[in-house]
Amino acid sequence: MDRLGGFEDNTWINGIGSVFKRADGSQWGINLSIYPRKTRGSDSVLLSQAPILVRKNVINPTRPFRRQGTEIEFTVDNLQKWEVSNLEDCPAKERDLPKERKSRCFVKTLPDGMTVYLPQFELARALFFHNAYFSRACLEHGILQNEFSVERDATNSEHAVITVLPNSTCPDNVFSDPGYRRYLAWLLLDNDARLSYESISKAQLESGFNRGSYRIWNFEFEPPPLQGVNLKVRGNLDSETNTLLVYEITELTGIPTGVPSDVEFFSPKFYVPELSGGRGGRGGDYRPPNHEVDEDQDSSGENDPVQIDGVKTKVEFAKAVNTHKTARKRKKVGSSGSSEGGEASSLVSTEEQSPMGDLPSAEWDGLDETTDDMHLYVSKFESFSKMLDLLVNNHQCKVELKAFRKLPSVGRCKMHLMRDDSTPRCWMLVRVTVSGNQFYLMEVDTSDAAKSLSTKVVMASSAKAVVERLSEIEIKLLKKSLSWPKDYFDSEFGMKGHFFIVHQASDKAGVIRQENIERWASNVYRNLLPRVS
Repeated sequence: MDRLGGFEDNTWINGIGSVFKRADGSQWGINLSIYPRKTRGSDSVLLSQAPILVRKNVINPTRPFRRQGTEIEFTVDNLQKWEVSNLEDCPAKERDLPKERKSRCFVKTLPDGMTVYLPQFELARALFFHNAYFSRACLEHGILQNEFSVERDATNSEHAVITVLPNSTCPDNVFSDPGYRRYLAWLLLDNDARLSYESISKAQLESGFNRGSYRIWNFEFEPPPLQGVNLKVRGNLDSETNTLLVYEITELTGIPTGVPSDVEFFSPKFYVPELSGGRGGRGGDYRPPNHEVDEDQDSSGENDPVQIDGVKTKVEFAKAVNTHKTARKRKKVGSSGSSEGGEASSLVSTEEQSPMGDLPSAEWDGLDETTDDMHLYVSKFESFSKMLDLLVNNHQCKVELKAFRKLPSVGRCKMHLMRDDSTPRCWMLVRVTVSGNQFYLMEVDTSDAAKSLSTKVVMASSAKAVVERLSEIEIKLLKKSLSWPKDYFDSEFGMKGHFFIVHQASDKAGVIRQENIERWASNVYRNLLPRVS
């Protein structure tokens, strides 16, 4: 398990208080009510740790803990019309914690009569604070304008280009992750989302105050309307007053998106990776299985940020926006040698990169972006689908789609993303029936020419026998750098229970010419026919 330095094992977060910084400093912290107390320093953390700051969450757990509180779901009418109150006024608070008395809450009585107190910091965490960068950046006035340029296409309202400016401190892994790209497109292009995020720094300037050598502020902001959004929350329910104090927002679904359908991300730093030969993996030290975040040191910026698990919030947008990276240069990656690295430091930093920083950089990962977007990638299988149509029309086969999936992220392997634009790499499972005999064809999108991969064919007694093994096949496929795991297929389906069919030659980047598709269908049929009983 990843750890946060300075905290005891199994530390409970009981309350979240004011935000503060030294008047002459730049790093913002946030006061906590925790048990047990910290091993060193005050009971507070830097704002970079916001992705894990949830009431009744456990820091540095050594065992699983049962999630505290009552769970409910409700649909938001318009959050901007909710009342605002301090947490000290909430009848559902379990105890009077001085640090969080003035914490600001949105308050609403739902149609069923239950009154909900939603801490404003928790809503901001669930909406915006998915990693350390977005958590820190919220208090830097004008940061979105200073780090990103947005250009809407004058001739096509459904297309926009986001340029990452040279001074941007946004970590590179945000642009390589389809979920974070879609979130960032929403943050930059949706007027309600952007105004809400930018209202955080504005509210601090307006309502923060100086006390001695510190700047102190009770967190508040202007929420987006979120009209029609379904929230799933858990919290403490006071049955006498029928009031719920929200601990955590676990899901936001149906989030409106005033965003064009296609959003392109560009930076002069982006490149299309090309394997330099040999193993093709990245050299350097191996990452240890567990990490400890050290708040006292900055990061060196010499590594791709290590992803460490935050408190995951399910985020689902009402519209699936297609986002992709655009690179204008290519770069050799990988290693042709066999040198072995050691184990990298387990200490990491979630703070900004600094010339004086010594630790590897790290980012909390608190975003579970689950928008249904599979329809965006169907066109990648256009040639394969046309070939299947020819099996039906020319060879009297029956074709049924059994699965269409994205390859998952596995370890440090990047093959789950398309090499050219970092969109998800998908694969398809179809059942082809020939004279009553069933064959299961597996096709992976290699249109980026990352690797040549034949169509895998499995002979199985039922679709269930194949479908229930798809997750394991995906993992092994990626661990073998996009090669079919022959030993696994031998053990699960028998040495004679699977085979492969080589693709037709392609012109470029894995694209098969139209005139070759019929030849491809005939070749597939010829390979299936001898195995028909």
